[in-house]
Amino acid sequence: MKKQRDIWIDNIKVLACVLVVIGHFLQSMVKADIIPKSFGYNWFDTTIYYFHVPLFFICSGYLFQKYYKVQTKEQWVNNVAKKLVALGIPYFVFSFATWILKKVFSSYVNTQIGGLGQTLFLNPVSPYWYLYTLFFIFFISFTVEKNWHVYTLFMLGLACKFMRIMGMRTGIYAIDRTMDSWIWFVWGILFAKRLISFMNKVLSTITLLVFIFVSLLVKVVHIEFVGRSFALGSIACYSIISLIYHVSVARDESAIQKFLSKYTMPVFLMHTLFAALTRSLLMKLGILSIPVHFAFGIGMSFIGPILAMLVLEKLKPLDFIVYPTKYIRFQNGSGQLPKVISICAMVIVYEYSDILIKNLVIFNVYKNYYMVI
Repeated sequence: MKKQRDIWIDNIKVLACVLVVIGHFLQSMVKADIIPKSFGYNWFDTTIYYFHVPLFFICSGYLFQKYYKVQTKEQWVNNVAKKLVALGIPYFVFSFATWILKKVFSSYVNTQIGGLGQTLFLNPVSPYWYLYTLFFIFFISFTVEKNWHVYTLFMLGLACKFMRIMGMRTGIYAIDRTMDSWIWFVWGILFAKRLISFMNKVLSTITLLVFIFVSLLVKVVHIEFVGRSFALGSIACYSIISLIYHVSVARDESAIQKFLSKYTMPVFLMHTLFAALTRSLLMKLGILSIPVHFAFGIGMSFIGPILAMLVLEKLKPLDFIVYPTKYIRFQNGSGQLPKVISICAMVIVYEYSDILIKNLVIFNVYKNYYMVI
């Protein structure tokens, strides 16, 4: 099916991306001891993590169900191959760039990083864990036709989330993250199948305000209960999606909205690199002024990736590292590349299964892996 733009989906992705950028920037400022770890910071950081990444997964599930058809083995192989390229190339490129940055500027970064193999395959760095997890979600996902198939998926996703909430851990990052996040992806499928209706604007506004109040109350009174993050995240996602949907369909898309939605992916991929470089440079120059760090740090988190993407677009095909499927085409059931890539994906899954079954430490996993090669 030819893909068309859903303006409300674009607007949700822009909002989620802005919150991801601001959240990572504030975390870096606290870790660098430039700003204190205040109540306001703790509340904001905790609150946005209830819903900003889940919104990305919901958007992905919605677009997958609405614009793709993955119901046969051949279609699944083709989709896995496409997603491994579309998600894998930017994941590996920018994870590697982050690894290099943290090694070169190790005395100026907030969080030290492990070995390259561990970073790329076993323990992804933020924010690229989202791409890593999303691939494994696509690996186990099919589009559905009948409503009862969707409800079955929802129950499976809910069961996985419930097991995680109750403390189930496999020790394998890909499995644990997928179990955590799959339910949000299925939410997107529910929206695409119109099995979840949007709240009206008034009700969604009231619900969002209730969420904000409860999130404050939870922080002030220190309320803890099983499934708190999932419960509050569900309320937040539902109210935000409904509100943005009604606002988006009620007015034409502005030029600014269109511009921001176009560069959501580059900003998501590159904001931490530009923010870290900016912070490191300012600190090396002895500049610790909070207003200066905020102005340059947040500014470069957005402006830097956009300018970089504009340069990459001018120097084609360098934009391949962000949008590789512009240059690689996939056709169902044809060619050997999809099969080869799918086999590679299966090898990765096998390696994780090997860790679980043999209960090996990371060092032994690498040693055995390279001995085989």
